[in-house]
Amino acid sequence: VKMMRLGLGRLASRRMSTTPAKPTYTERMDKTGRPVSPHLTIYRLPLIAWSSVTVRITGVVGSGLAVVIAGTTLVGGGECASDIVESGVAAFPMLVMPAKFAIAWPLTYHWLGNMRHMYWDLTAKGFNNITMLHTSYGIVAATTAISAGLALYSMPARSRESKK
Repeated sequence: VKMMRLGLGRLASRRMSTTPAKPTYTERMDKTGRPVSPHLTIYRLPLIAWSSVTVRITGVVGSGLAVVIAGTTLVGGGECASDIVESGVAAFPMLVMPAKFAIAWPLTYHWLGNMRHMYWDLTAKGFNNITMLHTSYGIVAATTAISAGLALYSMPARSRESKK
């Protein structure tokens, strides 16, 4: 009788109920045979999304490159990284320009992409699909031109006295 006054009798009777449990969202979606959300295998990403993804990927590549150079310098000494590059240049001189382009392109793209994101964050301007699409094309073009210029540029050779 006390349980009934406190409402505990109803609570106990609900727990003992034999009604089937409500299916979960995933179980309901499995019955439809459709994916839960647009999946990359069926959804074509727009260029704007690819541009944003590329900024992030080039950031990872740049960070990885910095870690490799720093690790090489720590393990092999101060001149180890530059010595490896110099021996590679001596062994494969025909790959110097493509290698310089391959290094310059992701770093330049990441930098320009970050400048675009910073502009959007600070001003909230140019944040419509047309402008974003045009800036995506512009970043690819500017990155390619700047990277080609960097690949074609040659620094003067170090003198033998400065190597010692």
